[in-house]
Amino acid sequence: MINVGIDDGYAAVKVAWHDGEGTIRTLTVPSRARRGSYGVGTLIGEDVSVMGFETEGERFTVGPGIEGETTRIPEYNLSSLSRILSHYALVVAGFAGKSVRIASGLPLDRYFRDERDGKKKDEVRIARKVENFAKPVRRLDGGETARIERHAVFAQGLAAVVDWRASGRSVRSQESPVGVVDIGGQTTDVSVIRPHFQADHDRLSTFEVGALDARDLARRRIRSAYDADEISDEDMDVAMTTGKIKIWGKDVFVADECRAAVKEVESQLDARIRSVFGKKTSGLEAVLFVGGGVYPFRDLTTGFPNAVIPECPEFANARGLLKVLAYQESR
Repeated sequence: MINVGIDDGYAAVKVAWHDGEGTIRTLTVPSRARRGSYGVGTLIGEDVSVMGFETEGERFTVGPGIEGETTRIPEYNLSSLSRILSHYALVVAGFAGKSVRIASGLPLDRYFRDERDGKKKDEVRIARKVENFAKPVRRLDGGETARIERHAVFAQGLAAVVDWRASGRSVRSQESPVGVVDIGGQTTDVSVIRPHFQADHDRLSTFEVGALDARDLARRRIRSAYDADEISDEDMDVAMTTGKIKIWGKDVFVADECRAAVKEVESQLDARIRSVFGKKTSGLEAVLFVGGGVYPFRDLTTGFPNAVIPECPEFANARGLLKVLAYQESR
């Protein structure tokens, strides 16, 4: 049976697993799906075509080029949309018809809940996420999905620190707290992790601000500047990366609009990050910046002399979830 870490994000689903030689492999698919059966596809080599799924009597279409429904909905991580996208990612990663043990995550302030005697794990929310993934999913092309034999749910901020400190079976010691800034599509999770992977409950928060805010703001700016109709998410992703977009049949340079949108959202993030860390940032061993949002908001790191960006930061949580699961299995 194969262990797989799944980071079911609002903008993309990231998966991580060990290959036959013990090397961590990763894969990401955009979080784009829409209700309805618009076509079914197959896997041909490493190319992925559009695929259809059904769950709880509802059909979805997933794949490249799909103008998906918004994932910016309450409780997205407990939704049928998240379930379908995660199953799609498992199929694309090559686990169709295979038994897997998966680990997924929740933001720290949603993984824990307030009680009179302090914060404790939100067992109800954790159980709901496990139950959500356990509901049957069927491929419309007759192919197999992955068979999820076990599902563990961990805290994302802790997973990112585990990824940073763990290599193979060894874990580097931690003498001072570590700050974590996890910038995703819909949310940004800010936390402080004490030695021995203990969360500092006085310094953790989830903000409803992320990379999708910058994309949406840039879209509004571009539409206004060029009198454009609706612009797809796929086209906006290209614009945010390359600074170019095709409007009215012509290539248009929109780097200025994209940069202005990023700067505006970045200023919001900077203020909120500092509100969580307070005046104790210099006492942190490091401020770990992870998540796909690190790329557009990289300038945020310049304000923290102890900032660290791990390799491929968008996979930090998926890799950490995989490492935690593998450690549990070895005990």
